[in-house]
Amino acid sequence: MPRTDRANIDASPFDQALDWFVTLSSGEVSDRERSDFERWLQDPEHRRSWLSIETFQRTLQDMPAGLAGKALRNARRPAAASSLISRRRLLGVAGAVALGALLFERRDDLFELTADVRTATGEQRTMTLADGSKMVLDSATAVDIRFDGVARRVVLRSGAVMVETAHRPEWVARPFIVDTGQGSVQALGTRFTVRALQQDGWFSSGRAQVAVFEGEVEIRPRQAAATALRLKSGTQASFDADGVNIPEALDDNAEAWTQGMLVARNQPLGDFLEELRRYRSGVLRCDDAAATIRITGVFPLDDTDRILDALAHAFPLDVRRHTRYWTSIAAKDAPPKK
Repeated sequence: MPRTDRANIDASPFDQALDWFVTLSSGEVSDRERSDFERWLQDPEHRRSWLSIETFQRTLQDMPAGLAGKALRNARRPAAASSLISRRRLLGVAGAVALGALLFERRDDLFELTADVRTATGEQRTMTLADGSKMVLDSATAVDIRFDGVARRVVLRSGAVMVETAHRPEWVARPFIVDTGQGSVQALGTRFTVRALQQDGWFSSGRAQVAVFEGEVEIRPRQAAATALRLKSGTQASFDADGVNIPEALDDNAEAWTQGMLVARNQPLGDFLEELRRYRSGVLRCDDAAATIRITGVFPLDDTDRILDALAHAFPLDVRRHTRYWTSIAAKDAPPKK
């Protein structure tokens, strides 16, 4: 049976959910399998993973799973013992592979749908956790909160959080940890931020960036926990599943977003807009000439249109709003010489 296979037991809840999708979409599910699925679904983590896949699948009206199931039922059947395996393998090729490719590319978006707490693009939120710790969620952030008798865990699925840990006696023995896809960041009496950075490609596990304002944190990469690194106050570092980059001095403006501000100091416009995109829905494009213009200023994040208007007023830029969700920025032509 698929649920008692050792490899499947060791698989992540998301991988198990994908396997169940293949099984249930085959159209030939035994009563025992349905019971196994119902038991599997009782686990909260399993349910979240299943809801992620279900939600995304409903948006894909052309999903071939049903067509594949019909074709498989009409196909020439081999021996009964191997028939079910054959159908599911074929369905995995026809349906689950297509779904899996899309899910892999959009997995961060999927996980956001079922996160315990999330913010929309352009929204920020401040909350107090059960232990009294303060947490600020940046734009387009999704987190799970896992406090139990062993540890205080915040699972960062996407976006960024600023954490200021509390020290109540009843909680102090339980470590405060922020988990990311690349590893974990344990607070050592501190105030710090963790940001999930853009993934570079299909075969990249992505990176996370940590900045420490007070105290220290310990970073443990998922694949190299033995190389844990202590990051001190006033420093920052990025890491992936295999290791931590060399720490560097803290960016002067690393904390500005927690006050709803975006600060630029002689910064190329292209880099500034890359940060601004976190807080703005739709497409924001910039031509090569405009991208090299250096800007300086302090910009409130509550109105990104006002930021673009301010840039157009202060710099030789042409801001064109093609639609509500499509804006392009170009450098204005230099005036003709007299």
